[in-house]
Amino acid sequence: MRPLVLTIQAFGTYLDKTVIPFNQFGIGGLVLITGNTGSGKTTIFDAMTFVLYGETSGGKKSKDNRTPEMLRSDFADPKVKTEVSLEFEHNGELYTISREPSYGRD
Repeated sequence: MRPLVLTIQAFGTYLDKTVIPFNQFGIGGLVLITGNTGSGKTTIFDAMTFVLYGETSGGKKSKDNRTPEMLRSDFADPKVKTEVSLEFEHNGELYTISREPSYGRD
């Protein structure tokens, strides 16, 4: 599986719609995600894991116990929906999957 484009909105530290174009990094097989503490690196992995499997990257047995309900940005406008979308390639086929965590809506 090769991620192509990850889109995050009102998810964790990503308040605004954010598009990460992995496809622009080439097909060499490695991508380095780096940054300061608190810059959103784990949130990228949480988003990819959540959209594919419905849970965070720590999983159900994680010590930090991040549940999908906790993934909505605390600062998001109530009218903005929380969503994650991932376009990826697997065995020569292109796929797009989207998911929204459960959260209280006004």
